[in-house]
Amino acid sequence: VSFLLVLREQLSPFDMELRTVERQLDFSNAGKAAARFLANNNRRLLSMSTENAVLTLLQEGVSVKESDVDSKRDLEDALRSACNDFIEHVVQEIAGDLVNLVQSKSGKGVTKVSESPKVINKMLTEAVENSTAVLPSTLEKMSLYLDNPATQSILLKPVTKKIIRAADEVGKWIQNTVNHEWNGEERAKAVALAKEIEPAIKSITKPSK
Repeated sequence: VSFLLVLREQLSPFDMELRTVERQLDFSNAGKAAARFLANNNRRLLSMSTENAVLTLLQEGVSVKESDVDSKRDLEDALRSACNDFIEHVVQEIAGDLVNLVQSKSGKGVTKVSESPKVINKMLTEAVENSTAVLPSTLEKMSLYLDNPATQSILLKPVTKKIIRAADEVGKWIQNTVNHEWNGEERAKAVALAKEIEPAIKSITKPSK
């Protein structure tokens, strides 16, 4: 991410088009053209006209394929992809099980996640602990490569929003579920844990004055 950002910053002052046209020989029709060439018993190999069989073979079997290459667009696509990968990695590292649970309940998850009180309380506990352990470490590593605090904030915002939204959705589901496995004590504990995640994250990501 940092290298792509540096590259974009270096190019941005220059108002230039980084667009090129690549040309390649396309032999995809060569086989059919050769078959027609061999099947033609009346082919004229030495004719100086457009009916020359060799010329016809080349015209039908070989073409020039052009493709437009926009380096600026490719750079933006690569940067967007790298940022998305980073965001997803951090989310999974802090609250992967919690996010997977939300996706499972919405039908977007690949595998079914257990909804037992023991499992969900463990997910919430890990999310709270990771928020105070993994997130500071992530911020420290980001500062080594990204000098601008604003850039760090932009990258972290989708991470925090996704985790907080997942915790909020799980908390609401726990409050409203009629699952007989949930007793009053387990429900209260899980709801309290879900509410701890947002202030834990915001206390770490809050910009220093």
